[in-house]
Amino acid sequence: MVNQFQIKKALFQNHINERFSFSLNYQGNDFQGIYHDGVINWFNPHPLNKIESQQLGKIESSVTNKMNRLLVSS
Repeated sequence: MVNQFQIKKALFQNHINERFSFSLNYQGNDFQGIYHDGVINWFNPHPLNKIESQQLGKIESSVTNKMNRLLVSS
């Protein structure tokens, strides 16, 4: 579903406001966002401009699962 997912960097590392910047490619479109406590804030372009909301929900679920696995293992 999601191609080329990667965590770009931790923002505010080792602080209470720590967040993780990520990027992904879906159907040839590149998207970026910030992940924190299960919430994704998307940068522009927002995926809803190119993807239906039902499909975006599946992508966000996939991102959340990947982030949880990566963060637990680190």
